[in-house]
Amino acid sequence: MAKDRTLKKVNKLLHRVEKHIEATRDALEDLEIEFDVLKAAVKRLKSDDAPADAIPEPEMDLENASNTSSIRKF
Repeated sequence: MAKDRTLKKVNKLLHRVEKHIEATRDALEDLEIEFDVLKAAVKRLKSDDAPADAIPEPEMDLENASNTSSIRKF
């Protein structure tokens, strides 16, 4: 009986850890996308080809973006 209760607790803990791993994996994917956008912006800013006030918007990878409905402030 104690073994069954311990097994239930371990399974419950296993599911909670699995949820945290999935959430962390999703957050990491979002951070990778943001990092790529930032790298592209820095690369564009370093180039002297375009004037400072005519910098084009970075292209977004909509296939991998998790939040595509957000409104840009700038």
